[in-house]
Amino acid sequence: MDIMTARQQPMIALVATAQQQLSQLESVSKGLIDELALSGGQATPRLRDMLARGAGLVAAVQKAADQLRATLPDGPTLPIGPQRGIVDAVWDRHQEQAQEQKLDPLLLPTPVSQPAASLKDLVASMQHIPLCTVQLVAGMEPSAQADTATALMLRCGRTFAAVVQLQAAGGMIPLRVGVLSAQEGAAALSGSGSSSLWAPSQHAVFQQLSVLAAAAMQSYITQQALQQGQQQEPSALELLLLWLATHSDMFSRHSPASGSLLPLDPGASHGLLPPLLRPVLLDWHELWQAALNPQLRQADHLMGA
Repeated sequence: MDIMTARQQPMIALVATAQQQLSQLESVSKGLIDELALSGGQATPRLRDMLARGAGLVAAVQKAADQLRATLPDGPTLPIGPQRGIVDAVWDRHQEQAQEQKLDPLLLPTPVSQPAASLKDLVASMQHIPLCTVQLVAGMEPSAQADTATALMLRCGRTFAAVVQLQAAGGMIPLRVGVLSAQEGAAALSGSGSSSLWAPSQHAVFQQLSVLAAAAMQSYITQQALQQGQQQEPSALELLLLWLATHSDMFSRHSPASGSLLPLDPGASHGLLPPLLRPVLLDWHELWQAALNPQLRQADHLMGA
């Protein structure tokens, strides 16, 4: 059985790799659709990067398919599959390895190995989060230079746009934060109309999220101050952006406590708002996992706090 299992393992590993590539391709495809909507179809560096990543993933899946196809015989007859006992043995071994390494089956490989050391590194690492992009801002204009950026905008698809002002140009400590709708953020960044990056949103949901974001920011700033001098500790800015990214599904994720998207009591003090409360006191790894995988996120209504 061990010999047969060993023969099957390369094919199982190949299928698992292809499955992972397809999952990443799905995320890239969704992000591409949102980026096309926000950019109005105009060619941007972000679009080109996403197209290149998608092409690479398609090529990887095609390569895996070609390798699998080479193991199949000609004609309609499929090869004799492994015995059920062999499949069970492989699966049992997989579960044993997961338990030995204390892995959660929902956890995804973190695309970065350590907290970002600079604003430039942080912008690059945030590109791995599906549907979310970071735009640097100098003054009130978009910028491509991290060392002169005085603020940044985190856009999570068509859900929201969060603006974070930095204490120092190119720094990693936030000064203030505000959340706008995606449309308000796009208008403010383009300078069209009377919109401003720092004007409060006209929508109650983003006004309330701004209050929660300000509280989370202060918590992370305090945490960074207490850990000052320690190596490879995450910055308050990175923790804040990851926490904000966990709200990318706030209009679709139901509260597990009530099982609903909107409060059961229409007369609640906070009105008919979706579950905005997301855990703040998570470590860097936990925030990355929640940002990458919506299934790991917790959400609750304000009235339940």
